[in-house]
Amino acid sequence: MALKGRIAIITGASGGVGYATARLFARQGAVVVAVARDRDRLEWLVGEIAAEGLQGVSLPTDVTDPVQVQRMVDQTMRLLGRIDVLINGVGAVLKLAPLEQFADADWNYIIQTNLTSIFYTTRAVIPHMKNQHSGTILNIGARIGKQGIANFAPLCAAKFGITGLSQALAQELRPYNIFVTTVFAGMINPDIHPLNPVEGFRRQPLSADDVAQAILWACTLPPSLRVDELPLMPRQLDM
Repeated sequence: MALKGRIAIITGASGGVGYATARLFARQGAVVVAVARDRDRLEWLVGEIAAEGLQGVSLPTDVTDPVQVQRMVDQTMRLLGRIDVLINGVGAVLKLAPLEQFADADWNYIIQTNLTSIFYTTRAVIPHMKNQHSGTILNIGARIGKQGIANFAPLCAAKFGITGLSQALAQELRPYNIFVTTVFAGMINPDIHPLNPVEGFRRQPLSADDVAQAILWACTLPPSLRVDELPLMPRQLDM
């Protein structure tokens, strides 16, 4: 078990990549702290993990609320005593449209969900990782965090923000033996549903399990290695 005994907070664990990563990490021996707003989905996930004789904790949290985030991290420390891994897996696509068709509320929702949530969770976890002089933080970004694409402008802005945040954090935290990896994923299947693509297209993007496997690899490197950025693309798509 590559993650035996490690404590991993995984946000966005109620579905998609977060859900797949939580299942995979538990099977690799991690104690999974599953975080999302949907209490019922989290309880289902933790029940599945327990049914396999593995360990998971459900902490329903709105990661766009800094008070709830701090409470979640404090609870994790009280229950488990340390935090070895933080996977920032929350994300939202919302819609595909020209910029002028996004309302203020749309913009705020996309930025808060995709970017501000990472600021809140990472800020809350860093002091504990510094105290233990170790940790891994993995942010799930996107290819559009390096190359803007028409009709995704708000999401591009959020994902570009993740890129800069991660690069700065990597430099800040490396002296404390804390390492930051950003996954630059192409189109992921769970993310395409709001876009309502044709059926043939639905089978071509990355699956949540594909991305979860890459996340596991990035979190189980030999101690002599680090990966700052990990690009992932579907074999048959350039998006």
